[in-house]
Amino acid sequence: MEKLYESKAMQKLQQGGQKLSSSKIFGAISGGMMGSLGLIMIGAVFTIIATLLSMTGLVQNTDAIYLWLTMPYNMTMGIISVAIAFMIGAIYAKSLDMKSMSNGVVSMVLFLLVAAPVQTVTLEGGATMQVLDSTYLGGTGMFTAIVIALLSTRITKFCEDHHWVLKMPEVVPQFLQDSFSSIIPLGINVLLWHGLNTLVKALFAMPLPMAIMSAFSVPLAGLISVPGMFVMALVAMLLWSFGIHGTMVIAVVIMPSMMQYVGNNAQLVANGQAPVFSAMALFGTIACCGGTGNVLPLAVLCARSKSQQLRAVGKAGVVPALFNISEPVVFGAPIMYNPVLSIPFIINPIVVMLLVYFGYMADFFKPAYILMMTVLPVMAQDFFVSMAWQNLLIAPLAFVVGFVIYYPFFKAYERQLCEKEAAEAAELAQ
Repeated sequence: MEKLYESKAMQKLQQGGQKLSSSKIFGAISGGMMGSLGLIMIGAVFTIIATLLSMTGLVQNTDAIYLWLTMPYNMTMGIISVAIAFMIGAIYAKSLDMKSMSNGVVSMVLFLLVAAPVQTVTLEGGATMQVLDSTYLGGTGMFTAIVIALLSTRITKFCEDHHWVLKMPEVVPQFLQDSFSSIIPLGINVLLWHGLNTLVKALFAMPLPMAIMSAFSVPLAGLISVPGMFVMALVAMLLWSFGIHGTMVIAVVIMPSMMQYVGNNAQLVANGQAPVFSAMALFGTIACCGGTGNVLPLAVLCARSKSQQLRAVGKAGVVPALFNISEPVVFGAPIMYNPVLSIPFIINPIVVMLLVYFGYMADFFKPAYILMMTVLPVMAQDFFVSMAWQNLLIAPLAFVVGFVIYYPFFKAYERQLCEKEAAEAAELAQ
């Protein structure tokens, strides 16, 4: 293992990670992701409680207590891209010696303008109400939030550097000077993003975040096959590594086929016949052990890490990962825009998928015939969709595979962080 750490390939990977982490853009993205960890954890805790109560039959999904418990999730993870747009904009602006808070607010408002413009709806009684559609405020709009935060801050920086700002006399209070100086850059940004969103809607009848997701999903529509599932899994994990909700992109493509597959099997079981295998059965393995990327083994490794950052992420992420909630680890480590951890994050679900496919071909694992549209704990999802004890072994298999694949990359990243933390501690001690 030591030879692997010191190999040229691993050294180059670490150097690439260090160069990426030293860039202002990566620092802003990474900082924004980590800054959202508190919101993610709160949403995860309430989701876990609601899921446990629902699984035990104590509450129904329509009960008031269940709706009350899921509300914190809706207002944290459900709108996480809003917070990320603000934090990335603020952190990136600070790195460029700009006003961080005002630029964070601008990034957030521009994202809301594109992802959830105010709409007027008519209620049953005939009254009207102005609402924000939250469809793209969660993970589905994350890539759009990142792009808008970075580009809008750069546009503002360009305007300031070229003195495209309104100047006020020195006697005017500073907060008024700041407000007036932001008018021109803000106007340019509003025209750009609002205009682009309007153009996309006119051409494709969908807002910009959905257009971005569709642009990735359309070329994948013909991959409904066993080889196609491997391609889709690879694309999903790659997209996640770059801040795009890859699972949601692929879900747009495979959901109709998935529902048809489960529905057909349900009919077979009702007729006393055995359910049949379909390629659709494989896609869930990318998130069967800790959520997307099967991050439970990584969370366990982090919880025992020598690095303070990784240890904190691991302790915060293990319990959510047990309930297949991966965001605390994905955002906290981070995995996004981190080549050292992105590689095992991409590879291990593919290997798990291959092994599970062999299990289906050997008639050991059993196809699903019950449609589950909610997040369940590790092993529970695979069992309840098939009611087969054999499928309880899918998650443990994924844990072993994930642990083996994550371990060398984790150790390389841990060493990198430990050196960084030791340097920072020595600097503070001087």
